[in-house]
Amino acid sequence: MRAIDVNSLFARAQQSFGAGHVDRARAELLDVQRLAGAHPAVLHLLALVEKRRRDLPAARVAFERALAMAPRDPQISSNFANLLAELGEQESALACYGRALELAPHHHEARYNRALLLQKLGRLDDALADLDAVIAAQPGEAKAHSARGSVLRALRRLDEAARAYDAALALDPKRVTALHGRARVAMERGDPDGSDHYRRALAVRPDDPELSLGLAEALEAEGRPGAADVLGGVVARHPTWTEGQESLARMRWEAGQGESFTRDFEQAVKLHPRNRALWLAYASALAAAGFSGRAADVAAEARTASGEDPSLRLLEAMHASEAGELARADRLFDELPRDMRGRSILEIRHRVRTGDYPRALALADQALAEEPWDIGAWAMTGLLWRLTGDPRAEWLLLQPGLVSTRALELTPEQIDMIAHRLRGLHTTRAHPIGQSLRGGTQTRGRLFERDEPEVVLLRDAIRAAVDRHWNDLPPTDPRHPLLRHRDRQPRFDGSWSVRLTGGGFHISHIHPRGLLSSACYLVVPKGATEQEGWLEVGGRPDALPVPIEPIRRIEPTPGRLALFPSYMFHGTRPFSAGERLTAAFDISVS
Repeated sequence: MRAIDVNSLFARAQQSFGAGHVDRARAELLDVQRLAGAHPAVLHLLALVEKRRRDLPAARVAFERALAMAPRDPQISSNFANLLAELGEQESALACYGRALELAPHHHEARYNRALLLQKLGRLDDALADLDAVIAAQPGEAKAHSARGSVLRALRRLDEAARAYDAALALDPKRVTALHGRARVAMERGDPDGSDHYRRALAVRPDDPELSLGLAEALEAEGRPGAADVLGGVVARHPTWTEGQESLARMRWEAGQGESFTRDFEQAVKLHPRNRALWLAYASALAAAGFSGRAADVAAEARTASGEDPSLRLLEAMHASEAGELARADRLFDELPRDMRGRSILEIRHRVRTGDYPRALALADQALAEEPWDIGAWAMTGLLWRLTGDPRAEWLLLQPGLVSTRALELTPEQIDMIAHRLRGLHTTRAHPIGQSLRGGTQTRGRLFERDEPEVVLLRDAIRAAVDRHWNDLPPTDPRHPLLRHRDRQPRFDGSWSVRLTGGGFHISHIHPRGLLSSACYLVVPKGATEQEGWLEVGGRPDALPVPIEPIRRIEPTPGRLALFPSYMFHGTRPFSAGERLTAAFDISVS
């Protein structure tokens, strides 16, 4: 009789769990255990109940007890793996998924979930293999096709990703992840219908901020009106959404709206004065547009409004220094904790600006101790080595082959075709916020992932030139920030076009996310004199008046590609008139 009652009670617990009544299910399972003792099925369900209740330690205990009693149950192993992944114990989770699949090779849910974890860990080829296996067994599983699209997109195999998302949508037209992924692929490839894909996704989830941001960016990329209006409406409803605020400020700036480009930030911090993330984003947007003094003042306002915070004091100090308020910056830096992580890399420029090279060198050493391969830290270290006559500057900056120019294997007619195509991609009115150019425009997205024939032609010619440069680099050196990667395969990581007109130029800057950076000339001003528009590599950063001359000056000519380490400061001289059209990219390694 008792067995019948226990089975009935367990069945009720299953029904309660299925209906979402987790507290009732937990009470019923505990009654089952009191009546009949521990059983793996009961412990398994209890683990799922505790997980749903967000008592993850209790869920773990229940899973471990269940597995101890039924070590060959693949479902318990699979669900325990899900919990371990959520707890951040990825390697243990992978082992658990592996055990489940050894016991039940056709356990497709475990294989699918393992693929998601592998993607998160960056093991994209392994994730793709798992998803291919799931789809081969269950071709009608929309979520697997959608996940496959995400992996292919991460691998930058965009055409295949589009087909995978299309397959998912053929099975489930309202799957938002597939709709969103398909829209992103369309925009990244430069398809003319990216905004249409975003509208389809928004029809399913109308108030999704991320989808609205995607629609705004797609409209902007396609040169259609209304991008800022779309995003502005969402930001008005979600004023603390910092990503939306940052993007809206950028759009307003690039649309030529001048100093009013941060008006939405101003309104948001009035409504939410204690939101530090909002203040930080506001100050950073101002600084990126060159308003360092205003950025410092905003950081000071934030400290008053939201409470004292070392990160805000550091931000104020950095921007005050950039604005030339050196005494204010000195005081603020001296008030910060000496061991504050991240302080050193932001303080170096200030100490160089004030001529305190020994202190700047000590900060550079500290920055590299914290982040040994930080490009910004290496850039400032190289600058300081040159300023102080340190012979290591030659090792870092002057080895033959680090900087080179290459002639692209393109005819003048092909260069003209490419230039015509690129001009059509420049849709904004002002230079992009936070970028180096002045007096021009820059394309958005990844240029070399577009599929127009002219872009493909340019990409292939540049890839061949990059391979030649890479093969001619000095030998592998594990201590060197670039040459330590010498034996790996270079790949594009970010690509864009810049169009400068009538006096446009690039301020001297670095590319903190690259290893190798570039300038590829397609159109240059006619009749330029006195090195107008020339590229200067290895000089000093703007706003740091130190006695450093460029290591190399490169004359821009159509079809010429310049390549140099990303940690070298580089900029261009202005020219008096005419057009300068370039493509540029960063190189990282596979």
